[in-house]
Amino acid sequence: MGKNKRSKAYYIQSAKRQKKLESVLGQEMTGFLCTCNDNERDCVREAYNILNEFADQLYGKEEFADEQQQETSNGKDLKHIDLEKTDKTKEEGDAEHDDSETKQENEVKTDSGDPPENQKSLGPAIDNAGDSDEEESLDIEAAVKANVLELQKKNEEKHKHQRRFQQVQCGAKNCVFIRTTLKDPVPLSVAIMDDIIQNQKQRTKRLLRMIPVQKTCKAFADDIVKAVEKLSKSYFENESKTFYINIRIRNNTSLQRESLTTSFIKIIQDANSDNTPELNTPEVVLNIDVIKNVCYLGFIPEYLTKYAKYNLVALANKKKEENLTEAKTCKDMVGKDDTDHSEEQDLKTEKTLQDTVSLDKKVVVDT
Repeated sequence: MGKNKRSKAYYIQSAKRQKKLESVLGQEMTGFLCTCNDNERDCVREAYNILNEFADQLYGKEEFADEQQQETSNGKDLKHIDLEKTDKTKEEGDAEHDDSETKQENEVKTDSGDPPENQKSLGPAIDNAGDSDEEESLDIEAAVKANVLELQKKNEEKHKHQRRFQQVQCGAKNCVFIRTTLKDPVPLSVAIMDDIIQNQKQRTKRLLRMIPVQKTCKAFADDIVKAVEKLSKSYFENESKTFYINIRIRNNTSLQRESLTTSFIKIIQDANSDNTPELNTPEVVLNIDVIKNVCYLGFIPEYLTKYAKYNLVALANKKKEENLTEAKTCKDMVGKDDTDHSEEQDLKTEKTLQDTVSLDKKVVVDT
């Protein structure tokens, strides 16, 4: 075991630290806010399964670096660095040996009365040595800073978004946030729900809702307003739509729903003057979920109409419910027709009885 080799515990702790950093929820993230019924582990598993299945169909299979390849490459890099260090130490030792020999020769020459060779060769260059040393030190410091920044960027790119979908703790019970590398998660969510509606097959048991999140920010009113302004400008740039604002606040008491809704209505109408609010059948919904100190927001289409508030279980049973309601209405109509028919018959029989009674009275009078 070499001197520079680290123990196994060091790598285990570093892996734990990296996993902890990856599970921290931050700003400017996209993903899916999932809700479940008291079993978050199964909810996460079902979300991974359905998201990976449809993402492979839409965007192709996921490409990510294998951990074993990374470890081997890191090992090779460490070996290469160790070899470079040994070569440098050898060169420094040789240089020190040469310097000692030249010093001994100069001492011998000074004892004999001759000037040393270094003083002969340097001459006027000794005066400018201080300035050149300062410039070299500045260049070295700038180069070191640039190298550090490059290494930091490479490290961030390497460890950030290793997988296409990654669970992140959001701090609320029965709520799970799945971070994604996709720029816009709405098309993937729409594809999943269209497939469920078409096939009428329940794909999840624990996972209830899966709401796409186009942006995350801090749960302060100013930050939320800025994020909504940015999203609304890009979303309503080409066309106008009817909209509805849905706000849910969990584990946070610093925000007021009424003031937020008024400011959001103004922002959306400023983005496009033809945008109009609609309560029953809006084309798009500004969905805002606040959990602790993080806000999840996004413009999602047909939230209240076609996609049943993005409830995957309700979408799978949508046609059954529609058929039941149709059957109930038909039954009510048939019952109504039967009652109307029976009332008509009763009227007819009553009329015939009255006619017969009047005829009997007439016969009696004639006799």
